[in-house]
Amino acid sequence: MNNNLITYITQTFLFIIIQVLILNEILFFTYINPFLYIILIITLPLSIPKWILLFYAFFIGCTIDLFSDSLGFHSTALVFMAFMKPLISKLTIPHNILSETDKITLDKIGPKSFITFTSILTIIHHLLLFIITHLDLNFNIILKSIASVIVTLILIIITQLFEKRK
Repeated sequence: MNNNLITYITQTFLFIIIQVLILNEILFFTYINPFLYIILIITLPLSIPKWILLFYAFFIGCTIDLFSDSLGFHSTALVFMAFMKPLISKLTIPHNILSETDKITLDKIGPKSFITFTSILTIIHHLLLFIITHLDLNFNIILKSIASVIVTLILIIITQLFEKRK
C-alpha cells in the first residue's frame, strides 16, 4: 500500500503540473481545452471509501482552481464526477473483473468498458464545468464540451497506452 500511496502522490503532482503549466495554456483551435487531471479520479480503485474519493477530488479541483483563477468551478465538476463514479462503474464495468485494490485501467477492464466508463465520466465533468463557467447552456457550450471531451479522451487513452508499456 505504501508503494501505491507514493505512486498516487507522485501522479497527483505530475498531472496537476501538466494541467496548470501546459494544458491550461494551450487552447486547440481557440475552443478546445483538454482536462487530463480527471484521470486521477477515473483510475482510482473502486474500493476506496467514498469520503476519501470526494476529498481527493476536492483537493485536486481546488488546486486546479487556485492556479486557474476559476472560483471553484473545477472542484465542483470534479467532486460531482467523483460522486457519480461508483454508479457509472456499476453500469459500465463488468463485475468480478477487478480485485479490490486494482486501478481502473485500459489493460485491466478492456478497451470497450474503459472507453465507455471514461467517456461518461468525462462528459459529466466537462458539461458541468462549462455550464457553470458560462452560466448558460446553448449549442456553443455543447459543441465546446463535445470537442473537449474527444481531445481529453484521446489524451487519457494515450496516457493509458504509455502506462501499459511500462
